[in-house]
Amino acid sequence: MIKSPLLQNSIIGISVSFIFAGYSLANDNYDVKESGPKSDIIWNQPIKATFSHKVHTMDAGLSCSECHDDIFFMQRGTAVNSQRFTMKAMDEGQFCGSCHDGDTAFSTKTNCMACHAASEEPIMWDQPTKAAFSHKAHVEEFELECGSCHNSIFTMKKGAAENNKNFTMATFREGKYCGSCHNGDDAFDSTTQCEACHFPPTEKIVFTQPVKAVVFDHNIHLKNGGLSCESCHKEVFAMKQGTVEGHELILSDDPVEKRKYLESLHSQYCGSCHDSSQAFGYLTRCTVCHVGVKGLKKLQKGEKKKDAHETSAH
Repeated sequence: MIKSPLLQNSIIGISVSFIFAGYSLANDNYDVKESGPKSDIIWNQPIKATFSHKVHTMDAGLSCSECHDDIFFMQRGTAVNSQRFTMKAMDEGQFCGSCHDGDTAFSTKTNCMACHAASEEPIMWDQPTKAAFSHKAHVEEFELECGSCHNSIFTMKKGAAENNKNFTMATFREGKYCGSCHNGDDAFDSTTQCEACHFPPTEKIVFTQPVKAVVFDHNIHLKNGGLSCESCHKEVFAMKQGTVEGHELILSDDPVEKRKYLESLHSQYCGSCHDSSQAFGYLTRCTVCHVGVKGLKKLQKGEKKKDAHETSAH
């Protein structure tokens, strides 16, 4: 047993030196003429991809002549500039597909992550509603293959989904698009956990019908109240702007009939929770939501001041 700290440190230092020396020797033994460039080739067109000569030559035992010049010209940028360097061409046996055919090497339709990296930035959709999708979460965290969704569920072409008129939540519930997996069995149901993909409105909603100046704040209910979107949007409110405003106030001079109508309206909507049990009753604390015309003007004035302050250089 080595008891001397000085001797121990000396041995550790020598060992580290040998490791670095071995690493340096391995690099010195790398023959560029035999094995190709050390650095990976990175393509950004038609999509970001990486190619390693070392993996194919030193690891797989191929020679440069097996690809050059029959498959790839030995001139940087030739493939990309040809305008034929596409996944479709590879599937037809050209370029990388000459070997990556499922027999000689894995098919170009599989093992996508060997060459392609999951996008760091989420995809943002504005239509039919604002939503975000993370490739990284699905590929790295849930260990899905690109082929799990492409091309049977989603065409691998930017904008293809939202350009289809059937890219809707109703279609998801039928098991299409995201609903192919988000069915409650393979992954959470598409009608739940809305906040995983969608962004709740940050601005207050102001209703003008059937009565004037009624304010609703999503933030209070979601963050402060701990509710989820589906708490209201599955049974109480249709997730479509203007649905409630389609109800017109009953035309009657009879105060009893008016009150009966308004009570039934409250019971159908906000009164589902505001029943004095789950939340304060809709017949109490009316001014929390019913701010009136003066209250609305004051609220709008306050919002304008807030916006001006946020954009100020001070």
